[in-house]
Amino acid sequence: MAGVEIEEWAAARPRSQASPKIELRTAALGRGVFATEAVAAGEVLIALAHVFVAAAEQYTIQIDEDRHQAGTGEIDDFLNHCCEPSAALDVERLCFVAVRPLAPGDEITFNYLTSEWDMAEAFTCRCGADRCFGNIRGFRHLSRAQQDSLAPSITPFLRRKRASGLPSAA
Repeated sequence: MAGVEIEEWAAARPRSQASPKIELRTAALGRGVFATEAVAAGEVLIALAHVFVAAAEQYTIQIDEDRHQAGTGEIDDFLNHCCEPSAALDVERLCFVAVRPLAPGDEITFNYLTSEWDMAEAFTCRCGADRCFGNIRGFRHLSRAQQDSLAPSITPFLRRKRASGLPSAA
């Protein structure tokens, strides 16, 4: 069975819709989302609820300057950050897709720096990735070289911010 079907994107979604191939579990560092079956690269993992707020909060996802997908208490609120993630945000379809093939047991993670200009709550990353960014405060706090490394994965909003020549951390 494939991930979330494309037809489900036609109408506004009041609730998130998760692929049957993923589940919420308790992990070493709290709760997380994990694959329960093999997932192909590009497969939709979670179609996000069309519920928005103007200001960033702990469980929101920044879509534009004053538009954040709201935390709804659903599975997408438990996507943990990883500097080398297994999923990416597709803003046009408002969903998360797998960036590489996933095996059962793989954690579904998302790099918060690819959507957040300024984090509502900064934190120290513990992902252990070779290219870990360390302190996660938001895209605007990264050096230009760090921003460059994320450029292919950032949201249209961050692309506009970056193109406007706003200063980076270094």
